[in-house]
Amino acid sequence: MNRFKEECGVDYLVNEPSISPKPLYEILNECSRTFKVFCVLYTALKMGVFDCLSKPKTLAELCEETKANPDFMDKICKILVDLGFLVEENGFYKNSEISDVYLRRNSPLNQRSVFEDLRNNLKLWERLEEIAKSGPITIGEERFFKEHNESLASRALCGELQRTVKIISSLPEFKKARRLLDLGGGHGLYAIAFTKLNPNLEAYVFDFPEVLEKTKENISKFKAERVNVIAGNFFTDDIGEGYDIVFFSYNPGGRNPKLIPKIHASLKDGGIFVNKHVFHCKGEGTKSPLLDIEWCMVAWSGVKKASRIYSFEGNTTFEEYLEVLKKYFSIVKIVDAHKFAGYALTQLGDTLDAKIIVAKKI
Repeated sequence: MNRFKEECGVDYLVNEPSISPKPLYEILNECSRTFKVFCVLYTALKMGVFDCLSKPKTLAELCEETKANPDFMDKICKILVDLGFLVEENGFYKNSEISDVYLRRNSPLNQRSVFEDLRNNLKLWERLEEIAKSGPITIGEERFFKEHNESLASRALCGELQRTVKIISSLPEFKKARRLLDLGGGHGLYAIAFTKLNPNLEAYVFDFPEVLEKTKENISKFKAERVNVIAGNFFTDDIGEGYDIVFFSYNPGGRNPKLIPKIHASLKDGGIFVNKHVFHCKGEGTKSPLLDIEWCMVAWSGVKKASRIYSFEGNTTFEEYLEVLKKYFSIVKIVDAHKFAGYALTQLGDTLDAKIIVAKKI
């Protein structure tokens, strides 16, 4: 304030500021616009606009079905046309291709849960001042994964799951495999996809009991007769044995070397361990300051987090993890994120620079 007075005196009412506010207003404008676009999309989802417009309808027909005010719905539809989510022809509105696939309730690839998760995430960020003063909100990790399970599944179906499964199914050992463990497998879609590609494979999804409720729904939905569930905590409980493949993706224990001997013991001789996680390399700083904050806003009651995104107490660097891994396994290949990554939301669940490590039991 003193510098401002020194530079401007009383002339700031006449003279423009010597320091331009343009960078600030560019950020504020983008924040304002993007939030309002999200609200339009979310409102259209909640009102069932994309469900109604799988077939062309007039504005009057759409308003009747959604019980909407015509003036507001007219404006909403015009915005959705500009964004590419609706098409207007001769006074009729209908879904664009992307809306039919991802925004219609009955589509197998609908992303409604991602919208809900993002909305809840924004509500959490509204509490940043409170959290910055009082510390993180503590919840159980079982509850956390249960709440995010459906959203993570929907995001995975947009490409990352299919790319990952393609990489793993191309391994010679996969074609011969008979038993696969999806450790901390959550929604179970990876295990289900693996059994679709190998008709002789029996898969087991290991996770918390509450999380497995959604897993069972997906098993039923996809009629996956060779996918089973095992309830437990893999840090403390037995995970079984006699597996040909252990698949371990995006989980609190993924970078903890203490689990390596346990995974090794669960595999048959020559079995394959596939680890897909985000690792921090030696000397590396932050991957995302925003996600570091988001990571620290919520604490888990059972597992202690570290200060960087996807990091926990007891985790090692990528180089240190590989050193321990090589005592039990030979490294077959390491696949970088650009070959399988999903699409970012600047939110927990982003792939960032994850790696797939394929290792063979020795």
